[in-house]
Amino acid sequence: KNVQPTMVTLAWKAPNGDAAVAGYNIFYDGDKIASTKKTRFTIEGLSPGTAYKYSIRAVGVGDELSPPSKEISVTTSSLDATDPAVASAQTNPGPVNSGSSTPGITKGGGQTSIGKPERV
Repeated sequence: KNVQPTMVTLAWKAPNGDAAVAGYNIFYDGDKIASTKKTRFTIEGLSPGTAYKYSIRAVGVGDELSPPSKEISVTTSSLDATDPAVASAQTNPGPVNSGSSTPGITKGGGQTSIGKPERV
């Protein structure tokens, strides 16, 4: 699990199929906040002890978009000044994004879909 007071890492499964994925768009409350070519993304600058809702859409090489994934709800951990890990997370945040290879999109019945997002 990578949920800290001011950051969270989202990860999702790549879709199966033969269509190529150009990347993924990350949404917060329905608004696009970032894009990545990886199946993992770290969001920084969050408020401690706060709930957030995110969703993911795959982007095909022809700019087609998958339907949005189911929303994932994440609550950042509360600040605890006595915890050295929390103090370190505040002063030394991790990379903006990190992850693994770019997989393909599944197309079936005119729909494009991606895997379910999950907390890391």
